[in-house]
Amino acid sequence: MILTIDNLLVRDAEPTAVVLDDRIVLLSMRAGSYFDLNRVASEIWKMLAEPCRVGRIFDRLSEMYYVDTETLSRDVTPFLAALAQHRLVRVIK
Repeated sequence: MILTIDNLLVRDAEPTAVVLDDRIVLLSMRAGSYFDLNRVASEIWKMLAEPCRVGRIFDRLSEMYYVDTETLSRDVTPFLAALAQHRLVRVIK
């Protein structure tokens, strides 16, 4: 799946999330797997509690971690696409 900064994403209701220390673990029966999110991925998961544009995720991460947009695009876009592929998030538009 190819995502752009204009895509609007939101968590799917199906996975169960558990907070462990400073990270989140997701259990998805549909995907038949669990996903152990690191600190940055956990921050992204929290942002996706409400519909959020990919560009807004980049902006917030850039503010939090002082990372440029090019690096965020290269590192975060594949993660967001994987969440969508595993149907952990939905692409609204």
